Amino acid sequence: MGKYDEEGVVGEAVSPSSQSLSTSIFSLCIQIILEFEQPVVDIDRSKKTLADALLPKNPRFSSILEEDEKGVLRWKKTTVNIDDHLFIPEFPPGHESYDSLVNEYISNLCITPFNHCRPLWEFHLLNHKTTKAQATLIIKVHHAIGDGISLMSALFSCVTRADNPTIPPTFPAFRKFNFIEAKGFKGNYDFSIFKYFGKLWYVVLVLWYTMVDVMDGLLRMMGWKEDSKLPIRGPPGVENLPVTISSTEFPLVDIKQIKTCIGATVNDVLTGIIFCGIQRYLQICLSTGEEQSILDAYEKRSKPNDTVIKQMQNLRVTSLAMINMRVLARLKNSEEMVNETTEVMWGNQFGFLHLSIPLKNVKNSLDFVKRAKCIIDRRKMSLGIFAIPKILGSLGRLKGAQALAKCAYNTIASTTMAISNMIGPMEKIAIDQNIIKRFSFFVSGAPH
Repeated sequence: MGKYDEEGVVGEAVSPSSQSLSTSIFSLCIQIILEFEQPVVDIDRSKKTLADALLPKNPRFSSILEEDEKGVLRWKKTTVNIDDHLFIPEFPPGHESYDSLVNEYISNLCITPFNHCRPLWEFHLLNHKTTKAQATLIIKVHHAIGDGISLMSALFSCVTRADNPTIPPTFPAFRKFNFIEAKGFKGNYDFSIFKYFGKLWYVVLVLWYTMVDVMDGLLRMMGWKEDSKLPIRGPPGVENLPVTISSTEFPLVDIKQIKTCIGATVNDVLTGIIFCGIQRYLQICLSTGEEQSILDAYEKRSKPNDTVIKQMQNLRVTSLAMINMRVLARLKNSEEMVNETTEVMWGNQFGFLHLSIPLKNVKNSLDFVKRAKCIIDRRKMSLGIFAIPKILGSLGRLKGAQALAKCAYNTIASTTMAISNMIGPMEKIAIDQNIIKRFSFFVSGAPH
């Protein structure tokens, strides 16, 4: 991180990737939604807890974007009034549940721009009961401040374990993918020739897949390749429209059972579930006639006819899976990530995988998980995940943030959907003794 002088005049130069996320082309924000078991009673104390945990540990939460005399965009230190960043809306009384009003508030919040005269973050406390929680806290942070790993490290520095506040929450370790071990190339062979040819074949595959993925990424950056036009894709300018929020839950024990059954990861299983849902949704949309609504077709659970099955096989549907690019064995705290000497740097350090969604009709839904695992394993073999961010970074340094933003916009807009997830704590957590029942996040401002 850069250093600030006493007057806050000298600050760290904003990286090209962070600049590209706040341009006239598009502007991305991260919405973190925390749902509490009980209403937040002592708001002033909770406000102080959050401010004391965030502001002293990371200068970006007390900085604004400002150009210096040379036209370089920098983080400039400023005085923070926490009351300027905390919003507590009041809804009309008399409602048994405020689900629709809370969802409408979040939807409108997504398209409300930040005041760039203040640091780019806000807290919105909705102390109203919904069917899922007694109170809801929305934390809105501009993506220029940092990516999901960065912001989660900051968030979890504010929380404690609900059962024992003196002990910090624990997180599962990150698992590294090893293709050689996964495919059986590593082991005790009677003849070393098998090892040699196995590794040689692996190198050939890596080079080939890297070339294919880099070319695919470049075509999408230039706007020369995109997915098929389907109902699931939004119209041009969809990033400026209000969002509709929906959620579902899957028992973790079932996820782990599927994971163990086919030797996959939790991400493989979740991706397979998403792929299955997307295929079924498209089957319903393409099978629906003018006289029939999508809801009616869904309720009938009718099987797609041969024409629809053949039509879907010719479609191109791609998901953009966001990947953390740090050398990370565990989730670091905010202070560690801000430290210049650490390898786990704060900021926007993410890549992405283009995952082709399989649309071939299958009888067993478990096959989607197996296909998702094969697709993800294949993408992990490629060095394109490292090459594409390097290309984008070089473009940003040579052509500036606007050119980088245009390529990033084209990359996102050329796909049908994005998939992003974060690890969570292994114990129930709380903020200032307010127990969090569940939390989720999503990105607004993307052309999806």
